[in-house]
Amino acid sequence: MVIEVSKELDVVRIGIDRYSLKTGVRLRTIMDISLRVIKEPRGFIRIIQCLMAILAFSTTVGFVTECAFTITCGDTKENEIKIAYNFGYPFANAVLHIPDDCSQDLVKMVLPINYSSAAKFFVATGVLSFLYTIGIMIVYIFLHQAYTDNTKLPVVDLGITAVLSVFWMAGSSAWAQGVTDLKYYIHPDTLFTFFSICKKNTCQTVEDGSYGVLNGSLILGFANFLLWTSSLWFVYKETVFHSSEVPSQPPQNQATKGGVGRV
Repeated sequence: MVIEVSKELDVVRIGIDRYSLKTGVRLRTIMDISLRVIKEPRGFIRIIQCLMAILAFSTTVGFVTECAFTITCGDTKENEIKIAYNFGYPFANAVLHIPDDCSQDLVKMVLPINYSSAAKFFVATGVLSFLYTIGIMIVYIFLHQAYTDNTKLPVVDLGITAVLSVFWMAGSSAWAQGVTDLKYYIHPDTLFTFFSICKKNTCQTVEDGSYGVLNGSLILGFANFLLWTSSLWFVYKETVFHSSEVPSQPPQNQATKGGVGRV
């Protein structure tokens, strides 16, 4: 195997020698690895997109919070009952155990709260973006010549980038509304209005949940939208649409044939 590296580390050429036992012919397979794209905005922004996509969907999938409240039966705190419940991804049908009356045992109750569609779309957008950035970087580095010679590949790259930009905008907007509604409906103060035991006794919030990580996922979602939208220009420059807009160089003035003209 022979490895040739250019002076500026733009292209690494790997030659693999093979020997055929049947024909006795020695063959060499050449593979060019271009590292130039990593130094360009088109490739560098893909690396940032990959990292931001991982952070966006991981913070959403890994989110879980706990809420708690107490039910005081009568005037004394000796009959106080503490109820705790967790709520997290996929943000659908939280389960808690609460009594219908102070003298009864706890019964299972499923809250009709479902925000899984917005959350799953947001996560799916992040996963698709992560997979696409990995795939297109492989094309940029290992198939750079084919990407340059084939006019369809940059156009497909531009189209997918535009679609994912729209996905990030739609997913982040829908998930932002979902998080706002989630914070309201999962809060113990809101649930008190639906519990019959809280209408007869005193219910008080102990823990209303922590949503800092979820707010961070929203910021990352809109940041991804800005990243993917800004990358459209750098991908567009590689397409035939941009090259057709560049005016051709005017021909240089040629010297008059025949020497000095007439006076």
